[in-house]
Amino acid sequence: MKLHGNQLKLIRHLARFNLLDYPSCLELLETENTTNHVALSYAFRPLTKNRYLSKRKDGSVMILAKGRALFPNIRPLISSGGGASETKRIMDVSRMAALMDRIGIPAAAKPSNSGKACFIPSACWRNIASGILSTTRFVGMLADGTQRLAVYDIGDGQMDWQVRAEGSLFYTKYGRYETKATGMVLVCDADKRNEIAKNIIRQTMWNRRQLLSNICMERNRPTRWSRSPIKLRAQYEHVYLTTRDQLGTDLNLILSVENQMDLQRKGNYKLSDPAQGDYEQWPYRFFANPATDLLKFVYFFSAAKSLSQSLSTELPAPPEVRYALCFRPQDKAILRMYPDVLELEGLKLYEYRPKKDIKGD
Repeated sequence: MKLHGNQLKLIRHLARFNLLDYPSCLELLETENTTNHVALSYAFRPLTKNRYLSKRKDGSVMILAKGRALFPNIRPLISSGGGASETKRIMDVSRMAALMDRIGIPAAAKPSNSGKACFIPSACWRNIASGILSTTRFVGMLADGTQRLAVYDIGDGQMDWQVRAEGSLFYTKYGRYETKATGMVLVCDADKRNEIAKNIIRQTMWNRRQLLSNICMERNRPTRWSRSPIKLRAQYEHVYLTTRDQLGTDLNLILSVENQMDLQRKGNYKLSDPAQGDYEQWPYRFFANPATDLLKFVYFFSAAKSLSQSLSTELPAPPEVRYALCFRPQDKAILRMYPDVLELEGLKLYEYRPKKDIKGD
């Protein structure tokens, strides 16, 4: 049987990751001319009929010896085996790696020497960075030479979040600063994006005194399994929210955030405490959020509520500081979740707009 390029691409992916769910297999088989999954199923069937791959009862697809023989020099990045939970973990990692590959970010066992962005599966990252607790839920690390972003596939947002364990990705005691994560990327379902964002922010705001504290113990023993909804800690530094269909666009923004900040600050004083903003143009402190950083929204809401409380109290010298927020158009629903914040005295709101819209004004 003569295999086409898209079929070889799927087999090569499975040679590296062993398993993948069936819908993601069809997505990997997509071509410029064919994106219909019914039509693509006809390109998939010969691969199982000729024993390159096997489709299992649980909906997963695994590579067989004949398929692996096509790529004898490729070693799997993650091992297969175990029960249902281990199978799900492998497929989660494999699905994210396939999604990253579609937007031009290849999977690798270690960071690239060139500094180009790559996706490192969680099992590989554990071999690089010591001290990561066993209950962490990340599927891999997105590294580009300057940033190391822990990637999570949170789906509809209904998952048991391991608040303390995820913090082990940010440890320095058991490793080097070169292996310390610099933030997180949460990939969710597109139709639940705003609902998920508001829920995460709300859960964090309810416990912000504890969660936004900079005091954090580094542990070397597993922590008990948590049934907590997703909530954020100051230790996570940056928590970006995106969707599968917007991943490519959003990652371009996320990986260029620092350059965006430098351009936007224009020489204004850079603040050292993220809880008070990114830069200051007295009396205003600016929270610049060009890539939907949920932790930055929490910092902004918390600072605004504290200022509102201070201004409502009869003080001899009321605070002079005021706040400004720069946000994306698609984040308006998030901004409106606390109406009292929008009524804050002196609040300024700035919306990021595409260059083509600016030229049209």
